[in-house]
Amino acid sequence: MHRMRWVGTSLAVVLSLGVGACSGSPPASTPAPAPTTTTATAELTPAPTPMPSVTAEPTASALADLAAFIDAAREVDLRLHAATPLINATITTDTVVVDEATASAVRAIDLSAVASTIPAGMPPELMRQVLTAYSDLVSRTLAVSRFRYADRTYSRVPADGAMGPAEGEEMVACLANGSPAAHRFDADLAAVVSTAAATTPLPTLEPTSLAHPELQARLQEIVTRNGGCGACGGYVTTRSSSIVWDDAEPSATTRNGTIVDEPDGAGTDDGGISFTATYSPGIGWTVDIHAC
Repeated sequence: MHRMRWVGTSLAVVLSLGVGACSGSPPASTPAPAPTTTTATAELTPAPTPMPSVTAEPTASALADLAAFIDAAREVDLRLHAATPLINATITTDTVVVDEATASAVRAIDLSAVASTIPAGMPPELMRQVLTAYSDLVSRTLAVSRFRYADRTYSRVPADGAMGPAEGEEMVACLANGSPAAHRFDADLAAVVSTAAATTPLPTLEPTSLAHPELQARLQEIVTRNGGCGACGGYVTTRSSSIVWDDAEPSATTRNGTIVDEPDGAGTDDGGISFTATYSPGIGWTVDIHAC
């Protein structure tokens, strides 16, 4: 369970979620893997092509409402690219050696700076595109998050009798999880710019509006799927979802909801993710998401 507090339009996202225990460990009978000589890279895309700032665009569209998000997303993208060569340099055949420069570059990747700029009350398609671009960044950030500790050496060779991969090998394997998101990020952010420019300005919402906890719940879901249960990136949301609320009175200050994904092409879904939202006058909404 995780908590995110909404104060006005401010939103904080915790980078690393220590969610509940899950069954993700290899069974006891699993043989130890042989040492590997694979060398992975944190990003497989070239440096991003600079895009013009949206601050000079006309204000009669939702582009003005999304300008801060677009700028913050580009900044995190640049920080991820800056960390990439440092991360790749830490990897040898048998070890991963993280120095202070690498750890500092990874710690400087601030997802909360992006999440706090995302406005509530967007129409469904714009919301989907914004969440897709945001989840690209979350996936990439969580894929490199294990490199944030300085002056540490991790073996890539499993110890005798080990039932799973060595920690250094797990770190290298995590890097691949962020590559799909890195490849698609520029196009996903460009889609946000295009759709926002064609959308009317967003409405001004009352602090009690359920649009606020709905946004919080969706952002928490993305971080949880990328960092919960020992995960390290790899989840990008591309589908629309709806939120089903309980039948409490509209004036109730505690509400229960469920994020329900639209079925994919195979007609399947994961049953949704439930959460509880609590409103406090002068403070705003607090959301607890019930997920691993």
